Amino acid sequence: MSWEDEIKQIEEECRVAFLAQDLERLRQLWAEEMVVSSPLNRVNTRAQVLDLLERGIIRHVSQELHFESITRHEGMIVVMGYDVVKNSEDGPTLTRRFTNVWSAAKGSWQLVARQATIVDSRDSNKQ
Repeated sequence: MSWEDEIKQIEEECRVAFLAQDLERLRQLWAEEMVVSSPLNRVNTRAQVLDLLERGIIRHVSQELHFESITRHEGMIVVMGYDVVKNSEDGPTLTRRFTNVWSAAKGSWQLVARQATIVDSRDSNKQ
């Protein structure tokens, strides 16, 4: 498997774990020092994101990933693209630009930084 296919697989594992609120798997995929610049204009630590997810404050019921660029820089990989998410069944569909930064760790990759910005919000009932 190429490094690019490996990172796509890990991105998919992260997506599935987030949707399932699988905090244990996310702890494995996310570095302890991970930071997230969220679409709500807040910077959160890994501990804060896990807490928000566990309490149901943040939640996605669906998420589609679209990769546009995956580049490797020695022990780091930068993934850029967009995702399409719904936070509730009756909520709007959100399109967000994202950048994920993965670092080589423990024989695999861990997410060390993420940035996401909402670029489009459509009411799913009007599509």
